Amino acid sequence: MYDRKIRCKFMTVLVLVIICMPFKALSQDVPAYSLDELVRMALKFSPQIKEQQQEVEIAKTRLEEAEGYQWPQLELITLFGPAPNARGDQVASDFRNDRVEGLGVFGSADVKVIQPLYTFGKITEAKKAASHGISVEKSRVRQKSTDVALEIKQYYYGHLAALEGEKLIDEIQGYLDSTMKRTKRLIEAGSESATELDLHKLETYQGLLAKSREEVKKNLALSKSALRTFTGLGQDAGFTLKDETLEPVDVVVEELGFYSAKSRELRPEFTQLREGLKAKEALINMTETDYYPNIFAAAFYSYSDATGRDRVTNPWIYDFFRHSAGGAALGLKWSADFGITDSHVRRARADYIKLERLREFAEIGIPLQVEKSYRELIEAKEDIEATGKAFRAARKWMIGAVMNYDMGIGEAKDAADAIAAYGKMKEEYIRSVYNFNMGHANVLQASGLSGEEIPSEEGN
Repeated sequence: MYDRKIRCKFMTVLVLVIICMPFKALSQDVPAYSLDELVRMALKFSPQIKEQQQEVEIAKTRLEEAEGYQWPQLELITLFGPAPNARGDQVASDFRNDRVEGLGVFGSADVKVIQPLYTFGKITEAKKAASHGISVEKSRVRQKSTDVALEIKQYYYGHLAALEGEKLIDEIQGYLDSTMKRTKRLIEAGSESATELDLHKLETYQGLLAKSREEVKKNLALSKSALRTFTGLGQDAGFTLKDETLEPVDVVVEELGFYSAKSRELRPEFTQLREGLKAKEALINMTETDYYPNIFAAAFYSYSDATGRDRVTNPWIYDFFRHSAGGAALGLKWSADFGITDSHVRRARADYIKLERLREFAEIGIPLQVEKSYRELIEAKEDIEATGKAFRAARKWMIGAVMNYDMGIGEAKDAADAIAAYGKMKEEYIRSVYNFNMGHANVLQASGLSGEEIPSEEGN
């Protein structure tokens, strides 16, 4: 009987282990992603980046087109149709060309090959403009990549901040519940240490805490949904973050001048303006070549044959429906358009000046943006130190006030005020850490240093 009981217990434990194994395996299958991993996933998935990458491919086709103009160009025209009959030769014939005396069929082929020899720089400038245009589009891909990475950082740090808020609410809830229970007991006992006003104050805090909990739940759901969406995981995918707490990023904050100097060197906008101005300059030069002729070599051949017609071999007589002729020559093509070229050149120069004005504005606006982001980062860094000291002091105050109240040597009002102060200061500390992390991300974005965090294959 004793052995049977042991066997039954053993089988029960074994069954429980087998039942729990799938749940354990399931929990282990939920992946945990770091910030860098989520950024890489977003860069690989982002439809916005893929769209911008197509602009690079379009720009490459412009270069291919410009390069194509330096190669021979072939033109072939073929015809097939009815042809009037004609008998005789170049000396005598009973047929006339002003009336039709029977119909046959004819077919013809005209081939012309043109090889550009000298275009006064038109092809060269077109290739320059297209090459700089590719650089502009590649820079825009890199800019879009940094935008996507910044957005992922915002959701990642936001989710961690919401998790910290959830922990804070649970912590305060415990202190608040114990304080309310004691307050109710004291009121029922008729103690002077607690009043109905104290209870109403605690109930107010309870309501505010419930409201904050719902807001945190919303932020947790939205931030996680956003991370799923922008990384391509799918709305039903389960995952967690490798970071479990929101901590200030471990970075060295340089001086403002460092970030300002880097912005001129690394900001995609400056790269786009530099390459764009070179492209516009090449387009001006290309447009000005329309004032000059194009010199080319040409080879041509024309062949036609028809039924119902005799072939005429006199070189002075040309028969459209039955002939064979060809040759090679040098050619010059020069078009006079009476002002159209002038307008094209002026338009190209106006586009260049417009971009130059945009560059001047960027040289003013971007450093200001860098300074704004930098000042906000420094402010957040100082806030972390101030709110960190404050919330730690407030926590000691809260614990002491609640303990004194529990031991009967304190008042409910003091405990409630301490709980509220702690909650407020810890919330400010969490916000300061979030602002610091995002402030550093914004400084990297404003200075162009964020582009160095993007893998090269994503930026091209």
